[in-house]
Amino acid sequence: MTRVIRLQSDSNAHDRPWRVAVEQGFFADEGLTVEYHEDNPKGAAGRVENFSERWKESQLQQGALEVYPVCEWGAIERVQSLGKGRIIGLDTTVRTGAIMVRKASKITTLADLANVPIAVTWHAGTFYAAIEALEAAGVPFDAIKLVHANDRLDALLSGKTAAAALMEPLVSRAADAGARKIADLRWRGGIVAADDVDDETAEKLMRALNRAVAWLAENEGRSREELLRDLTPEQRKSGLLPELTGVQDYKPAAGKVTSRRVG
Repeated sequence: MTRVIRLQSDSNAHDRPWRVAVEQGFFADEGLTVEYHEDNPKGAAGRVENFSERWKESQLQQGALEVYPVCEWGAIERVQSLGKGRIIGLDTTVRTGAIMVRKASKITTLADLANVPIAVTWHAGTFYAAIEALEAAGVPFDAIKLVHANDRLDALLSGKTAAAALMEPLVSRAADAGARKIADLRWRGGIVAADDVDDETAEKLMRALNRAVAWLAENEGRSREELLRDLTPEQRKSGLLPELTGVQDYKPAAGKVTSRRVG
């Protein structure tokens, strides 16, 4: 009997191998019927500050979802806080992003961002990556002022915040609007699965995803067209690609998730 997997992704570059695995039939080759959903039905309005109320997390808690990719630290926090699901592996890509400011901003370095509001999605990849980058640049933790924004690009361009931590397609859209990059961001992704996803099914998912990664890696033109499909053809030429690493066994990264309040 074919196993049905309900999968929730996001409309961004680093989750795109999941969609490729669906479209190229790699999941089907493993005997899996994947019901693929990209982004939450409410769009930006659904990216609320409390992650337990976001679409992916609420669907997993209600038993309406089997698998979703998320940043590594977010995966740890969600499994621990929500009491549902488990981390079955590191995701297909190392995520990439950038901290950006408006063109006229006097901010030129990460150190200049001490005590400056920075738009992020609360307790998601850009949240953790921004903290890591700022602390590495010598900004004291108490001077890191992250602000949740459902729409980070709007928060930056409208002046609601002085800076924003973004990933594609928002990085390229911000650049087209005149924004400047202050620093690159990198972070790992994790795969959260419902408790009833057994090891055999998890292995099938991983094989299909790694086929998608291999297919994408055959040439950069294909990668840019598929991973950056939310961008215009011209934007894809210089868009920020994630690093295609393939699914890997999960081993926690060095360090720990901070429990201190940011902002």
